Amino acid sequence: MPTTLYTPCSSRDWALDMAPVTTADAVVERLGLGLAELEQRCTLAIEQFVTRTYDPAVGAAHHYYAAPEKRYDEFDSGNFLIAINFLNHYDRSGDEAMLVRAENCYRWAYEHVTETHPMFSWQGGVRDGFKPTELYVKYTADAFTTALALHARRPDDSYLLHMTQYYSFIKQARGAGFCFTYDVEHHRWLDNGFVWRGFGGPILACLQAWDSLGDQKYLNEAAAWAEFGLSQQADDGGLYLLDGLYWNSDLTALELRAFVHMYEITDDQRYLIAARRFADWLCQQQRSDGSWPIGIDRDLEVCAPNAGPGDMPHIAMALLRLHRAQPDSGHLAAAVAAVRYAIGQQLSEEGQEYWQDENARWGFWSWDPRYDYTLSGDQVVHHVRGILAVADYLARGGN
Repeated sequence: MPTTLYTPCSSRDWALDMAPVTTADAVVERLGLGLAELEQRCTLAIEQFVTRTYDPAVGAAHHYYAAPEKRYDEFDSGNFLIAINFLNHYDRSGDEAMLVRAENCYRWAYEHVTETHPMFSWQGGVRDGFKPTELYVKYTADAFTTALALHARRPDDSYLLHMTQYYSFIKQARGAGFCFTYDVEHHRWLDNGFVWRGFGGPILACLQAWDSLGDQKYLNEAAAWAEFGLSQQADDGGLYLLDGLYWNSDLTALELRAFVHMYEITDDQRYLIAARRFADWLCQQQRSDGSWPIGIDRDLEVCAPNAGPGDMPHIAMALLRLHRAQPDSGHLAAAVAAVRYAIGQQLSEEGQEYWQDENARWGFWSWDPRYDYTLSGDQVVHHVRGILAVADYLARGGN
């Protein structure tokens, strides 16, 4: 099966699950559960929780489930990410029904939340439900990476057209001075406020396009975004990407991984140094339970104390990639701690609050503390990929 190194859907994309299991005890010792148990829990998260959010009549998945009200949210751009759940399962099981669900989720999101009008130069931009008149680079990168992952698994020329649109939107964002939101109503690019200034997504999408399609322009685009990324790193190693003032846990994993992959491709030490400095910063800010708060300001004071649990295994995956590029026991330990925390955020055992609600069972909580007791399908992506990536690594002699 073709793999997508820069936009991984499962351990298979990094060849983490290919070798025989030789150190199964290490998984139990470091993560608290065995590999088979973790595989089963992650499988149930997709087969039970995420599949229940999927409406076959619509061909899309609801973004989240609110347990107190027993209510599903609407369908939105989260389908671009939610599709990766089904691709993860497909990679591990070969179940064609999972691939079809992934394709449907992607196509629903392309048709309903992506600007596709052939006359508009901003086509390829993806909307968010909070502000439907704005198009976001962050979500466009999600769409781009999912199209690439689908095309690798079942090629379709329509994905090539979509990729052209996504690439054009990302290129325009760079041309506007590395802005991250396009305001359709006022026809202007924005770079502060609710704009999600994440440079990692464009880099990884373009690297995968370069790897899959072989066109040098994609590597050049990734390099331009990577230079911008280097310029954003603070003296203390952190990336304060929200208005240049705040670090956010959701703008971390892709950025770290982008630095690592750029180093792997170019052998440019600047990227490795930047990755290690950011990883060291993350290790310093990690809480004793393995989590990070959602927000930290430049004074290293916590400004958003809740945790977004899905961010932890996502960051762990990036730390693992760095550890494989240049081994560092501290970085691996931080990844292990983050995954242990993530395992505890699943509704997975009888007696836990809302266990009796079958629609909530096997999902992962959106917030810690719980806040609104929602569980979202897009966060399952990060949990399943990250938990299994670290577990597969440890089970096969990784240290």
